[in-house]
Amino acid sequence: MPRRLAVVAPFAVEVLDYEEPPLQPHQVRIKTELASAKHGTNIGMFEGKNFEGFAFDPEWHIFRPQPATATQPYPRGMYGAMGVGVVTEVGPEVSRWQVGDRVFGDMDVRETNVCREDRLWALGTIDPELALLLEPGYVAFHSVRESNVRFGDSVAVVGLGAIGLLAVRMARLSGAENVFAIDPLPIRRDCARKLGADEALDPTTCDVGMRVHELTGGQGADVTIEVAGKYQALQDAIRCTRVGGTVCMTGFYQGEAHSVWFGREAHHNRLTFIIPHGCGWANLPRDYPRWTQERANEALVSLMRKGVLTAPGILHPVVSLEEAPEVWRWIAQEPNKVIKFAVRF
Repeated sequence: MPRRLAVVAPFAVEVLDYEEPPLQPHQVRIKTELASAKHGTNIGMFEGKNFEGFAFDPEWHIFRPQPATATQPYPRGMYGAMGVGVVTEVGPEVSRWQVGDRVFGDMDVRETNVCREDRLWALGTIDPELALLLEPGYVAFHSVRESNVRFGDSVAVVGLGAIGLLAVRMARLSGAENVFAIDPLPIRRDCARKLGADEALDPTTCDVGMRVHELTGGQGADVTIEVAGKYQALQDAIRCTRVGGTVCMTGFYQGEAHSVWFGREAHHNRLTFIIPHGCGWANLPRDYPRWTQERANEALVSLMRKGVLTAPGILHPVVSLEEAPEVWRWIAQEPNKVIKFAVRF
């Protein structure tokens, strides 16, 4: 039987067997070559603090109290998973793909995937490791665009997972004069420098807000993008930002806010706070209808295909399926070993 990486309980990941489902109209079956998933979002869902005693009403867009916290069914797949593979079977009414085509798109971390034909792209000359960054790239893309990063700006990025590192790269490609990358892990700071950061700062060894001000002649960053999803990181982001600047809150914060002083720099410097498209549910890009989910994805794929959007080093480590559960131990206990993991089949 084929095998997959499955969440079997909060913070518990195992390799399990599964059965192949029959194909429905407009579906294709893919033999997976390479796949990855977002570990930050998965950890946030494991913790589930925002949903304790509440459920999100997608029609009213409000959290409503509920008698008991809903139980997440297990085992389940990984959130934010992307894959690359070869089409091995096409279902009824499929017109876009043929057996033998190499494709990438939304896939689980499993040996085979069944995908909708319209949710895949031809791999062509794109590096498979770069292709796996489409999903985090989508969030980074909107973080940069919706916080209005402009040519000549100074930009700080707090939290250097895949989204944060891609935001560093996109800020540099957008013409930022200065790009500051902030994270406590050396492996991520080193990657940020290679992707174009002018300075990579460790928030555990310096006051990063003060340092960003020093590096900008006392002004601070025009835009700070916070991607760690930690309240202390948000406070650092606020302190990094200049008068009238923008703080983009991309991180998935858990539980009640703490360590954030809205009566200090946030208030006195009249900062603008945004949460970008790609976070949460049921929101449209701020420049809709010019920009849609489809256009953003097509633009990212095109920029990858042209060699404009590159991001070497983000996919690390790349392991076998059998080794993948050990990576989750590293995430918890040895985080400097991991940026964004991938499984090669």
